Amino acid sequence: MNVISDELLNKLLKLGFTSYEARTYLGLLRNNPATGYEISHQVNVPRSVIYTILRKLEAMGIIISIHDKPRRYIPLSPKQLIPLLESDFSKRLSSLRDDLFNFNNKPETEGFWNIRGYESLMELCTSLIKETHETIYISAWKREIEQLKKSLFAAKKRGVEIVAFSFTEIDKNLGDVFAYGVDEEKLAKFWDRKIIMVTDSRDLVMGSANMDKEQQVIWTQNRAVLTIALNYIILDITLYGQRKKMDVSDAVMRLMTEKVDHLDQLIEETNRKNNSN
Repeated sequence: MNVISDELLNKLLKLGFTSYEARTYLGLLRNNPATGYEISHQVNVPRSVIYTILRKLEAMGIIISIHDKPRRYIPLSPKQLIPLLESDFSKRLSSLRDDLFNFNNKPETEGFWNIRGYESLMELCTSLIKETHETIYISAWKREIEQLKKSLFAAKKRGVEIVAFSFTEIDKNLGDVFAYGVDEEKLAKFWDRKIIMVTDSRDLVMGSANMDKEQQVIWTQNRAVLTIALNYIILDITLYGQRKKMDVSDAVMRLMTEKVDHLDQLIEETNRKNNSN
């Protein structure tokens, strides 16, 4: 009997396989072609259900049958299976998204969500970056930027504008980068890691970036908190420009575009009013 690791089984279970389906596929992957009887014996799937499982996997396109007497089965290779699962998952997710949007006819709220744990933080940031269409403003340390770099470069390639600030050294090819280049380990001795990321001026992730399972960050679309977070990034970039004697006004103005436009409008209205008096 083949020994199948629980970890590998659990990964397939999380993708929607039943235990018997996962065992059957993995058994065939290890030994093929094989008959239903052989598979049942190899991976401890009851003979009473093995042929039902095989027919289902064949209908899903995950295995194929060859010959007839006796019928034998071979599986898709991992290189063939992964794209098939990705395509299927993408279709089901798209269908679910449409159904949920149609079901939820209430306006979006500006609530706060607590995200617990470092791994969950990185997964959330990666997901938000992949969904970004216009702008990403981020303040983070090298370790976090490195983990997000692949997604950030993909966003940049899509035409997303990226402005990044860091006290540590980060890749200057990400976009408009303002980084002091301070040694990360030295900085960590007296300062906790932080991350602030605003995507499309809509979603904010902000909080500690320490590798602690109990740590929490907030994820929100609250406009007031989002504005405060943007102001932190603007202040850090402004101070950077002063210390480095650099002109950072272009980046700062882009972060403040909406506010500046409203301010200009108010000033023009005031001037017209004063001139008419």
